[in-house]
Amino acid sequence: MTNEISLSDVLDRINAETGCACEVYEGITNEEVICIPADQLQTAVSVLWEGFDCNHLSTITAQQRKSHPGEIELIYHFWHGKGISLLMRLPLEAPEVASIISLLPGADFYEREVAEMYGVVFTGRAKTPKLLLPVMWDKGPPFLSREDDDE
Repeated sequence: MTNEISLSDVLDRINAETGCACEVYEGITNEEVICIPADQLQTAVSVLWEGFDCNHLSTITAQQRKSHPGEIELIYHFWHGKGISLLMRLPLEAPEVASIISLLPGADFYEREVAEMYGVVFTGRAKTPKLLLPVMWDKGPPFLSREDDDE
């Protein structure tokens, strides 16, 4: 049986390790979510893993919300008896975040999918070869919507 993780303990530890004011995000139900700066992702993942033995990354999701135009939201969904997620927002014009595959090699598939479908660049890793789209695809990330798109 997994030990129960206190969200406030995780938040306190991430804040202490990053030096940032990370906060609980209430906009997602059935999951505990902490909003972090993108440049603190690796530190926050290390805190979850090393401090709370939470190393099961279920998926990484990306989305654009009308409430945050000009941004791509990335959510790293972990599981440790309950959903614990890290949420960050990246600028639409330069969506970039450090890869976590050096910490969790299983993140490779998820990073490749998000890179291909949303154009997010994951730094500190080898290229992200095509995963889902045809090799000849040249229309840009298909899930990315821009206000200046004609279609």
